[in-house]
Amino acid sequence: MLVTSLKLFQLRRFEFFEAKEFHPQLNVIVGKNAQGKTSILEALSLISQLRSFRSHRLDELVKRGQSQMAVTAVLSKPTHTRVLIGVENGRRVIRVDDKKLQSPAKYPLRGMSVSFVPDDLYLLKGGPEARRDFFDQLAMSLDPTAEAAFKQFHKCLKQRNFLLKRIKEGQRSDRELELWTLQYIESSMRIYDIRRKTISQMAEILRLVYQSLFQLSESVDLSYQHGFEREDFQKEELELRIARRIEAEKATGYSLVGPHRDDIEFLLSEFSVRTYASQGQTRSLVIALKIAQLELIRGTRNIHPLLLLDDIISELDEQRVQALIGYLANYEGQLFVTTAEAHKLRRLHEQFSSFKLIELSGSEKPENSGLETHLNRI
Repeated sequence: MLVTSLKLFQLRRFEFFEAKEFHPQLNVIVGKNAQGKTSILEALSLISQLRSFRSHRLDELVKRGQSQMAVTAVLSKPTHTRVLIGVENGRRVIRVDDKKLQSPAKYPLRGMSVSFVPDDLYLLKGGPEARRDFFDQLAMSLDPTAEAAFKQFHKCLKQRNFLLKRIKEGQRSDRELELWTLQYIESSMRIYDIRRKTISQMAEILRLVYQSLFQLSESVDLSYQHGFEREDFQKEELELRIARRIEAEKATGYSLVGPHRDDIEFLLSEFSVRTYASQGQTRSLVIALKIAQLELIRGTRNIHPLLLLDDIISELDEQRVQALIGYLANYEGQLFVTTAEAHKLRRLHEQFSSFKLIELSGSEKPENSGLETHLNRI
């Protein structure tokens, strides 16, 4: 994927921002804190993922006091394309070459970027929700059709939880719950299958990337913590587990068994990273994980995703900076890197014969921006 130009309208702090003639390899965005560096990467994430890496709620991207937001971009790869992603009164709007798409599933650029932000450094040691989300988003990047399975699961989970709460209050029957539980089990099994496949794919490439980057002998592995004794458990085992917990579910008003309770354990030399790994080991593994994510998408979909690095180099020590820069220097895709201090990227600059520098002043103004025209297209 190759972005040539970008416009932001009423996105976070920006009334208007425009960048033209992006470099096909390295683009460096420099600015002080709170000047909008991360917002530009969010806009790039929006056109390549239909979501921000900072928030699942698109209405949070809308400039305070406004009800609309739009991002437009021109791409030269995979084909020459103009896209608009907008928000109006909390609803997402998608246009490709001026054609409005009714379903996000039809958006052709979904899954075409990988972001690496400081919060990712806590991915391995934080709560399980972030790890589930990472692998679920990866699954949809590898196979966009997987999104329908996740939507169906969350629909069933939401309805089942609603019924459990109403049964607890004496307002619904067990029969209605039984019907939704059947659908819940079917959708859960599909999610288990998707996650098993994605985790297996990631584990294989993560081992190679980690050892190649850092020349370490430590073994790397992933363990899918789904709570069943066998890795290839069957639907009947899920049915039995739910049957055993059904009274507890009615008492709590919440589904206690299912993919929403899963975790993915990272292991170094067979020891839990969350429990035993040092900060340095954890950061090395996160770098390897992000590069493995990039390589897995590239190999599966035959594309070079955008790589969005949000002030991450300043968070790393010398050894890990060198490892990351060594990879970036050979990456054939387009890079967008933010920093508050340009001198910290000197070693990265040295690896490229040319690059584009975008300096934010904090006083970007809407001069002939066509703001109303673009927002009216939403």
